Amino acid sequence: MITLKILSGSSRPGRFNDQPVAFVAEVAKILPNVAVEVVDLATLNLPFLDEATPPMMHGYTHEHTKAWSAAVAAADAFIMVTPEYNHSYSPVLKNAIDYLFTEWNYKPVGFVSYGSLAGGARAVEHLRGVAGELKMYDIREQVLLPNYWEHLSTEGRYQFSDRHHESVTELVQELIFWGEMMKEARAKRIM
Repeated sequence: MITLKILSGSSRPGRFNDQPVAFVAEVAKILPNVAVEVVDLATLNLPFLDEATPPMMHGYTHEHTKAWSAAVAAADAFIMVTPEYNHSYSPVLKNAIDYLFTEWNYKPVGFVSYGSLAGGARAVEHLRGVAGELKMYDIREQVLLPNYWEHLSTEGRYQFSDRHHESVTELVQELIFWGEMMKEARAKRIM
């Protein structure tokens, strides 16, 4: 059993982010060997990074950092759901990532993104570089939602297709596999 945390990477009022996060969580919860938890960065409400020492030193002084550290450390895998802003990912996600270092190490991560024509692909490309620096394993499979506003019902609900369901299933299955493998490896590694 692995613990998969889905990070809701938008804090905008009226955000679309809630819809793909809910869909991904719903699909993931159907699969065996995974406990799913949604982490809403908007309600987590971390201030801008306010620790005096770099995260690699693990010298946290603030309670919000210690709580965030414990939450990330408890996970075996992650899905980051992000909009694309100006060819990159959201500032609330950047801030949450930058708070920590070792807690991210040796864990797989997958991405769900949305935006205009590229569907958030450029945001994901930036996140892949960050994942590498954090010693994470980024999964090749990803879910992109291009021009998402064109696929909303009259009630404002995104019309997820069978292909979206298949793509999320593939992504989560990879995360389960690598989450289990890396969990074993982390247990053997002397930090």
